[in-house]
Amino acid sequence: MDRRFELQVKRKGRQNDPLRFRANVYFDGAVPWSELDWIESEITVGAARLRVISPITRCAATQVDPATAKRDLDIVSTLERAFDHINMGVYAEVVTGGEIAIGHVLEVPHP
Repeated sequence: MDRRFELQVKRKGRQNDPLRFRANVYFDGAVPWSELDWIESEITVGAARLRVISPITRCAATQVDPATAKRDLDIVSTLERAFDHINMGVYAEVVTGGEIAIGHVLEVPHP
């Protein structure tokens, strides 16, 4: 996650729980929003191969704290103000199924 976004959330006195985003796979180590460069490419995670098909635009559901079910952060507006977009993540379809697990390496296309 981009450090500027994380700092904005903390300034509001909140921690940003990744469960707000309901992702199937979370990864770290990539440059923020570099996954947008993977669209139309194939990536691998563990034994699975995926084709990245589009960006994920965030919605109002990210405002809801997964622990309390209360709306407490306006993630969409924060993204829009700070970065001029509301993208966070990508959709991918399975090309070849396979097991993935914590610690598996995400391999991405080279530019």
